[in-house]
Amino acid sequence: MPSVLCGARQLERMRAMGAKQVTRTILLIQLLVTLTGAGISLAFSGTQAAYSALVGGGVSALVTLYFASQVFSVRVGSPAAKIARAFYLGEVVKLLLTVVLLTIALRWLDVSPLPLLLAYMAALMAYWLALPFTFDVSVRTL
Repeated sequence: MPSVLCGARQLERMRAMGAKQVTRTILLIQLLVTLTGAGISLAFSGTQAAYSALVGGGVSALVTLYFASQVFSVRVGSPAAKIARAFYLGEVVKLLLTVVLLTIALRWLDVSPLPLLLAYMAALMAYWLALPFTFDVSVRTL
C-alpha cells in the first residue's frame, strides 16, 4: 500500500512541476517580448520610449509573478475551495496591483504612455504566445 501512496504523491508533484514549467515559460516570453519592445522603441523613438517599454513590460511580468506565487502557495492536494480562494484572491490582487503600478509609472516616472501601454499589452499576450509551447504540459496537468 505505501508504494501506491508514494506513486500518487509523485504524480501530484509531476503535475505541479508541469504547471510551474508553464508559468516559467510565460514569464520568459513576457521578458523576451518586453526586451524586444524596448529594443524596437530604442531604435525608433529613443531612450525614454525604451525605458517606458521596459517599465510597461516589467509591470506585466511582476503581476504575473505575484499571481503565480499566490496560486502555487497552496499545497497540492488541498481542498478545492482553498485552491479556488487562492486563485480568485490572486487574480483580484493582480488586477489591483496592475492599476497601482501603472498609475505610479504614469504619474511619477518619466515615461511615455504609448510605449509603456503597448509593451504592457504585448507582454500580456505572452499567455497566448505560450500556448503552442505548453499545450502538452498543460493538458497533462489537468
